[in-house]
Amino acid sequence: MLCIVALLMVLPPRAGLRIPPPLALYLLYGTYVVISSAVQPDALQSMFRGTRLVMGLMVPVLLWSVVRGRFRLMVYGTVAAYAALALTVLAGVVLAPGLAWQDGRPFQSARLIGAFLPMMAPRVGEIGAVLAGLTVLLWAQRKVGLLVLVPAAAVGTALIVFSHTRTAALALLLGLLVAFGATLTSPAGRRGLGLVGGSLCLALPFLPGIIEWTLRDQDSAQIQKLSGRTTVWEFILSQPYDPQMFWLGHGIGNKKVLLRRGEGDINVMAIDNSWLDSFWETGAVGTALVALAVVAALVYALKTPGYAARTFAGFLMTYVLVASVNESGLCDFSSMTLLVLVSVLISAVDRADKRDRAAGIPVRHGHTLHRLRRSSTQPGSI
Repeated sequence: MLCIVALLMVLPPRAGLRIPPPLALYLLYGTYVVISSAVQPDALQSMFRGTRLVMGLMVPVLLWSVVRGRFRLMVYGTVAAYAALALTVLAGVVLAPGLAWQDGRPFQSARLIGAFLPMMAPRVGEIGAVLAGLTVLLWAQRKVGLLVLVPAAAVGTALIVFSHTRTAALALLLGLLVAFGATLTSPAGRRGLGLVGGSLCLALPFLPGIIEWTLRDQDSAQIQKLSGRTTVWEFILSQPYDPQMFWLGHGIGNKKVLLRRGEGDINVMAIDNSWLDSFWETGAVGTALVALAVVAALVYALKTPGYAARTFAGFLMTYVLVASVNESGLCDFSSMTLLVLVSVLISAVDRADKRDRAAGIPVRHGHTLHRLRRSSTQPGSI
């Protein structure tokens, strides 16, 4: 709410607004969540979360006039935000080591978490992956040098390694491959793909250690069950058909499942899958709307006309899709939803820039178009 009010205060009068198609689908989903909350068991929580989602989705719309003509401003802002979050995690390791490691165990056998800001290990890994990935993309486009790339990549990799987040590592690798593969005809795409290939070759001598880190001291049964995730997924898929639960879900915010596995043995387990989580919380209708919005955002990203913007948008959407298999969040206003919004806004700004160039309008910043239109109506204007 405070962000919305602040943006309304700083925006210029009659600021241009734009709602890209993927964002419109997400807004439709948010409206559905708010309306359907009236029939949910915990109506107040569902309505609050749905309203928060809709308000969060409006932030990119209000930012349109600020970032138009400067899509990299969104990239730099995202990198700065994730760098700040990474620094808070590292500060926790130094200043509060007892809180920075899960269950207070030594770092060799524990997962890095947020000591000062409440962040579990998967979120720490996400911060490291996005920070490293976006910095590599900026380096490939010669927007930052080695003095920025090396420390950012080192910090990002360290967060992934010490949080033991395999999903973040895989999503980072696939995101970079898709981003550079989608722009392979550009110098930046070839440069970035060469960096990724060279890094993989340099990692070959460390392959035994990488395999040990990937296994994370788990046996084959734990790996097959994805650290117990499949137990929850099987429970959700095996539920008897209930019309209201199937179509409308249990209400947004119910991200955990109670599992009774024996006499007095009850466990509360997270769903940890964005698609099954969407189905559990918002039903088949909500899941379909979220899927439409995310697929539309992916197509929107990969069809971005500019090479540079397509690289950033493609990386973010690939990361989100890979992470959505093992993490929840796409049906709520989460960090993954924010990454989708950043990707959509980058693509929308690049498309607007292309239209302005085709019309012969110089693209400098968000209000160039309005000034040119006003000047063309003045006497003596050409």
